[in-house]
Amino acid sequence: MNITICESLKEYRKNKGNTQEDIAEYLGISIQAVSKWERGEGFPDITLLPNIALYYNVSVDDLLGVGKIQLAKKIEEYRQRSNAASDDREKAAIWKEAVYEFPNDLSVLHYYMGALFSSDKNNEEFNYTDEIIKTGERLLNESVYDWQRYSAIQLLCYTYSRTGNFEKAKEYAGRAPIYYVTSHELYTRALQGEEAVANIQGNIMQLTDLIELNICQELMRKKEFANKEKIYMYNYVLNLFGLLFSDGDFGFYYCRTSNCYIKLAGCYADEKDLENTIKNLSLSAEHLIKYITQPDYKHTSFLVNKHEYKRDNSSSNNSKELLEDMQEQIYDFCRGDKRFIAIEEKLKKYE
Repeated sequence: MNITICESLKEYRKNKGNTQEDIAEYLGISIQAVSKWERGEGFPDITLLPNIALYYNVSVDDLLGVGKIQLAKKIEEYRQRSNAASDDREKAAIWKEAVYEFPNDLSVLHYYMGALFSSDKNNEEFNYTDEIIKTGERLLNESVYDWQRYSAIQLLCYTYSRTGNFEKAKEYAGRAPIYYVTSHELYTRALQGEEAVANIQGNIMQLTDLIELNICQELMRKKEFANKEKIYMYNYVLNLFGLLFSDGDFGFYYCRTSNCYIKLAGCYADEKDLENTIKNLSLSAEHLIKYITQPDYKHTSFLVNKHEYKRDNSSSNNSKELLEDMQEQIYDFCRGDKRFIAIEEKLKKYE
């Protein structure tokens, strides 16, 4: 009990805005006793627990941390249901159910906002815009955790941008830190030894991923490029990933390389280049299947060998998305090719 109640006592007292003297006077005990409880050097007599809980207007279970344990368990159940959902709309519905059950839990609101944004991503009507903005503003006003606040800022920026309100998008973009003063970069100076090496390797992976994001998504949205230019840029990103994961242990980033290959296939299909279209479709499927099927493992490539890959159990939905991409009209010229058919059949096994 003393493992969790000391934190609960401090949290509830600070949230109420009172002092150790206040609770000591209410209970008719010494300040020293309350101080010991909060330091974890002892715990209240069991007969005092109902009065302490009443004082803070919580249950004894909440006071003992049992409520938090049950809450974490329920949220994990919602998270697992979300991971198993067939599409983004279903995920949004699951997290809406969670918000109904836990309307004041900010971690639930964080998941809910992300699910709403993903559900709206490919919907021109933007049905969830108002709800995304309302949830994001609440997180900014109530959360004390930077990761929740910055996530809210990011999605608010994206939401205003895609609805054409670029002034508001710029306003929220300006509330985020620049690259060079992120915690990831500052840790390169604050950490030492192997911990510092692991942090720097993580930065290199994320920076490579940011290059992919800027080239393959953002840059492509801002300007129309010729197929020759697109092919150059997709190959540039693939070469970067290849240099970083020199042993072929791409881990999570198989999903990125798979996406680059399907984009390359589209460029070549637009030129009616059969061999390069089939080649890149095959590579896209190969990398996606590795992403879906690979077990947990430790990276061996020199620049990332302090990191491990943890399997993403929700990744199988990507097979369906790739199959849908292959139904685009641009591939009609090679749809009857036996190699094209073989790629489809292979992907269907993981759909």
